[in-house]
Amino acid sequence: MKCLYDWLTDALQDSSHVLTASRRLARVLQLEYGAQQFAAGKSAWRSPVILSWPNWLIEIIATSKDPQSLPTRINAHQSRMLWERCLRREVNDPLLNIALLARQSMESWSRLQEWSVPLGDIADAAQGKDRKLFAQVAQNYQSILDRENWIDAAGLPRLATHLVCERSVVLPPAVTLAGFDRIVPQVNILLDALRNAGCDVEIASSSQAPGSGTLHSYENRDAELRAAGAWARRKLNQSGEQCIAIIVSGLEQDAPRYARLVKEGLLPGWQYGDSRYDDVVNVSYGKNLVAYPAIAIAALALRWLCKDLSSAEVSLLLRSPMLGQSGDDGRIRLELRLRQLPDRLWSPAMLLAELDRQHDSAAASDWLERVRALRDCRAGLPQRNAPSAWAALFDALLDTLNWPGSAPLNSREFQLINRWRELLNDLARLELVTPTMTIAEALGHLLAMGKETVFQPEAEGAAVHLLGPLEAAGMQFDQLWIAGLSASDWPPAARPLALVSRDLQRSHGMPDAEPRDTLDYAHRVISRLISSSPQTVCSYPQTDNNAEQTVTGLLAEFDIEAVAGPDDPHWHASQLVNTASVAIVTADPVPPVGDNETIAGGAATIQRQLTDPFSAFVLGRLGVRALSAITAGLAPGIRGNLIHGALHCLYADLPDSHAIAGWDEKDINDRVVAALASSFYRLERNADPVLRYLLMLERRRVTELLKGVIAMDAARETFEIAGVENAVDAEINGIRLHLRYDRVDRVDGDQVVVLDYKTGVPKRLLDRNGNPKEMQLVTYACAITDPIAGIALVNIDTRDIAIDAAGRTFTPDLDWDAALSRWQEQVRDAAGELRNGDVRINALQSIQDARPLSLLSRFLELHCDA
Repeated sequence: MKCLYDWLTDALQDSSHVLTASRRLARVLQLEYGAQQFAAGKSAWRSPVILSWPNWLIEIIATSKDPQSLPTRINAHQSRMLWERCLRREVNDPLLNIALLARQSMESWSRLQEWSVPLGDIADAAQGKDRKLFAQVAQNYQSILDRENWIDAAGLPRLATHLVCERSVVLPPAVTLAGFDRIVPQVNILLDALRNAGCDVEIASSSQAPGSGTLHSYENRDAELRAAGAWARRKLNQSGEQCIAIIVSGLEQDAPRYARLVKEGLLPGWQYGDSRYDDVVNVSYGKNLVAYPAIAIAALALRWLCKDLSSAEVSLLLRSPMLGQSGDDGRIRLELRLRQLPDRLWSPAMLLAELDRQHDSAAASDWLERVRALRDCRAGLPQRNAPSAWAALFDALLDTLNWPGSAPLNSREFQLINRWRELLNDLARLELVTPTMTIAEALGHLLAMGKETVFQPEAEGAAVHLLGPLEAAGMQFDQLWIAGLSASDWPPAARPLALVSRDLQRSHGMPDAEPRDTLDYAHRVISRLISSSPQTVCSYPQTDNNAEQTVTGLLAEFDIEAVAGPDDPHWHASQLVNTASVAIVTADPVPPVGDNETIAGGAATIQRQLTDPFSAFVLGRLGVRALSAITAGLAPGIRGNLIHGALHCLYADLPDSHAIAGWDEKDINDRVVAALASSFYRLERNADPVLRYLLMLERRRVTELLKGVIAMDAARETFEIAGVENAVDAEINGIRLHLRYDRVDRVDGDQVVVLDYKTGVPKRLLDRNGNPKEMQLVTYACAITDPIAGIALVNIDTRDIAIDAAGRTFTPDLDWDAALSRWQEQVRDAAGELRNGDVRINALQSIQDARPLSLLSRFLELHCDA
């Protein structure tokens, strides 16, 4: 196989330097140089000087004979803070996004420095409010740099040029530039200075001219990238030692998705494999640092130092294995408890007050102990502190929280955590430009830096490289596929500087100032890509976002032949659909209910057995529970529990109808106030201001509902309340159930009426055929030994408070004893089916009703066949 980068060894002779346009290319060349030396039979060699251009500038300036006279170098984060400070001095508009404007200003400043545009020219050419603002802020920014003797990254080439001209730095005998699509004037000035100082300057280029290639079209971008992955797999099967790359335009827009599409063709079924397959495709573009889960959890924990967190955010911290000690399921139970509470803003102290007594496990105790440490840290925070002190505090707190967890780190995770610690060091370095700041400012700067930092871990052993057109500059490949070569994407849209006069940009020949420049640059990039491989595959999608596409005209002058390309392998999962006919269904009966087995879910499980036996088995016997959603405000379930709790307290002394009818207004008010206090206290004691206000409104509503229930009961015929919220252990046809009924009233001596409160939308007890719509009350009737005179739903709603009942006095036209016996027999039959292991699936239920458990059953298949 032909050697790639055959110029590299010669370029590094006599301690010469190789300078690259990107850090990625520098890493590639370092590895390639080592491989070449090893192939030449060497067992040891001098470490080569292969550096990216920014790193080489820092290294060469560091060799200055008089380092004390050098200005202090500030990094990009320090520079951004200076730009924000300068902008705030000129602009006092609260609606203006200063951070965004600072980034745009930094980009404009960097390009102006690259083209050596004087500040005076910028000010003279400025027209319009925004451009004049930038010109003024740029002058202020430069004044600060001069006054403080600072220099930013954009000024390093100018400083290096000065030092080279002064002969005050150590120069190599030669430098070779690699991967530069465009050498800017600022770099050219430095290169001329190097030549004048006796340093040879060479430009590395591919040893081959643009070769031949093929052009393929695909239905859409997804099909195109899947086909590219399948092509790469075939090439690897031919030879596993090849360097294979896929170039994708706009990779930075959604790199993870594009990588998944390529892996669909490269490694069908990769989703079912382990973590080894994560690195099979090496993507050149990473994600923002704070987008990685470990960093997001760290940032969320640190935010708790200065801001209260919502229930959803606290839930993330509770469920994350990256904080505290893992072990038993105690933290999961705490999280489930949190879901039963109204959403609110939790301070650490408030959360501890609510959950500190709600656990009985080592893992939960450990987590709460760490929250207690965070609470104490928050209580002792100074008003202002140095950035370095804040960085040290953040690092120490994360260590106290046992971040990033107890599990050993793999290579990717190790690199990620190290990059985070580098970011903390960058925060500490802000002290140079801002001596003190509040914790909110420090955390804001830290997270802003994290969003600006794109992190991509170094991957070893990748089979295929997925690159953007610019990231591939200077690289050479054995096999290359260039995707996305549509006319709408090539040439890419021009991006001239918005804060600088277009006339000024034209006069200095700056990028994208003229359409011709954009076209020429795109042609240069395409030519470089095609020249980087002896055989190139080009492709484009026929449609993109429902718009028809054509191939770019930039390929016209190259030897590219349009032919039918490799087929789209489609989604691997779609292949599994055709295997249904050969699937083997094995008998796997559910064992009957054991002698000591207690069924969970109470009467609701019996009702599920009547409508969908499989869900009764999952919820009643396996104990599966749907998670309560964390919702804003007071969830319907919480509001219902408040009413049930208040009704329990209202009638806790079991009054009869005569006593209720005799209560005067003061008696009613006293009872209602006491009932509300008992029911609402648990939620009010740790409520934030918003929740406290919502609970106040709910108190008003429940007050009227309780008075309405009292009025309804006062108007009823004679009864005596026999029990409220009573728990009953029952056995029905061989299954044991824990039941809890809302209320039982005694009537006509020894007979009882079973009542169930309904606090949502009003419900009817019986359907049009005179049968119960739900069997909950009938199940209670099976468990109660007293004669049943009736069953009743008590609908409690602001629209109406009324009883919907069936029984001897409620439905005189109904043969009550026969009807109740028939209904009870249905409950016993359902209990027997559940006892015997019935797991039938109701294929006729709605998809919405089946969705929570559909992953555990064959509902979808049965639904489609029904």
